[in-house]
Amino acid sequence: MSLPKFDLLQPKTLQEACDVLKDNRNGSIRILAGGTDILVDIRRKIIPEHLPRCKGCEPGSLTAQTAPPPPKLLVALSRIPELKGIRIVDDEIRIGAMTVIAELCQSEIVKTHLTALYEGAVSLGSPLVRNRGAIGGNICNARPAADTLIPAVALNATLKLQSAQGARDIPVSEFVTGPGKTKIQSDEILTEIIFKIPNNRSASAFYKLANRKALEISIVNIAVILTLDNEGAVTEGRIAMGAVGPTPIIALEAMKSLIGKKPSDDLLSKAARIAASEAKPISDHRGAMIYRREMVEVLVHRMLNETVNRIDLIKGC
Repeated sequence: MSLPKFDLLQPKTLQEACDVLKDNRNGSIRILAGGTDILVDIRRKIIPEHLPRCKGCEPGSLTAQTAPPPPKLLVALSRIPELKGIRIVDDEIRIGAMTVIAELCQSEIVKTHLTALYEGAVSLGSPLVRNRGAIGGNICNARPAADTLIPAVALNATLKLQSAQGARDIPVSEFVTGPGKTKIQSDEILTEIIFKIPNNRSASAFYKLANRKALEISIVNIAVILTLDNEGAVTEGRIAMGAVGPTPIIALEAMKSLIGKKPSDDLLSKAARIAASEAKPISDHRGAMIYRREMVEVLVHRMLNETVNRIDLIKGC
């Protein structure tokens, strides 16, 4: 891999980092979190073009796109301690954007309260990538199949963005506008991912379908959270689907079909079929459109069932 030349700044405070972005907002500047994505994105292309490798792939689906010029300045956030860590504040779990994926995998707070996020984290990349990559980078990279983004959407996370002018919050479900595109401004830094602690009648689950078990991008990934009342009926929840649209998709109609009803296999099967109809997959070298849609139905049903079982297990404790 051949990297272009660039300057590197390593601010030690959030304010210093925001000031650098403010002073260079019209220049060629990028944020460096863990570096597992951006250093690949800006490398010089050795092989200029890939051709479709599967029957049925959309023409030109793998043709190299015209890449933007590489940044001249990278601002590394790894030396800012306030951007790291997992903590409970009142009824919220706050995760610093520079918290590495491996820490999510090791956190009892995440495993217990944000199970879907935990399962997304352990499925991401390899041990090397998980020890380097940060949750904030994975979310800001805005890939439709990102393994922490889809659980964050299901868990209805809020993102805190900071600039020299101040802070603002945005729901993660509104953050991504297209593959690699978000609503973050050029002078803003993602500082925290904030989750409400689910009540003790809630559970979540995540599953990643890929061609291999490590270092692979999802063909489909699904995250689900459900809350049941004392009678066992669904009161609220979310179904988030990744790699089946240009942005993460929330299966609103599928969720509506569950509200106010006690889960049964027929009910969950119906919701899974509705979710599959809400997906917008394409065909590429990882999987055909029809296969992806069928797998949405299979995996949504499986994750709904797993979530209900986890709630029942919590009730029995």
